[in-house]
Amino acid sequence: MKQSGLDKDVLPVDPEENRQYTRFDQLNPEWWRRLANLTAAPDGLIFDQVRVVGAALEMPWFNRVLRLEPENLSLTYLTGRGPQPTYQDGLAALVLLNYLAAHRCLPAPMGLLTEHHLVGGTTFFRGPHVMAAVRVARHYSRAGDRFLESGRNWGGEPAAYGEYGISFRIFPGIEWIVALWEEDEEFPARAQYLFDKNLEKIFPLDVIWALGNVVAAKMLNSG
Repeated sequence: MKQSGLDKDVLPVDPEENRQYTRFDQLNPEWWRRLANLTAAPDGLIFDQVRVVGAALEMPWFNRVLRLEPENLSLTYLTGRGPQPTYQDGLAALVLLNYLAAHRCLPAPMGLLTEHHLVGGTTFFRGPHVMAAVRVARHYSRAGDRFLESGRNWGGEPAAYGEYGISFRIFPGIEWIVALWEEDEEFPARAQYLFDKNLEKIFPLDVIWALGNVVAAKMLNSG
């Protein structure tokens, strides 16, 4: 009998359905205050690819330019088609900028792995916190070509992982790969995330999980 790796009970919770956390003003106020301090610098680059423009910060994010305005507690895309940033985008972007404010640059690469090889990952990434790659697998179970097309719409490049692989440069120095295996007569579709181990130095596990949700949401919306 064909096994099912996409049963409903292994799907992660969808954080965007939690109406308690939908607005950017619900993000940590201290994070916003640190960003406001960064905008006190003269216009121009303050970190690699992060620029002060008036009272805002602009940075690359999934082949878009993301504008953050601490005074208004807002995030918007300045370029590209498709939906505007979600709460999960804001969570990851603010944590990243706060890391840069403290360390000035990203940590050196350490090698690709999956979420289960992170410290604490085997315990955290299970049940409702399973990575949203399972949603990608369900959506593109017999549509690898559309999977690649959707990834390209968000700046992804083909990658040599899985039957179909797409690599995103979320931000300079942060790569996130999605590998897809289509279903066949014997096995269900499967998708897997790969990223550098240095991510756990930048983000806590719940924010890495949030990034996985962000990637899935973009893959499921052609942009």
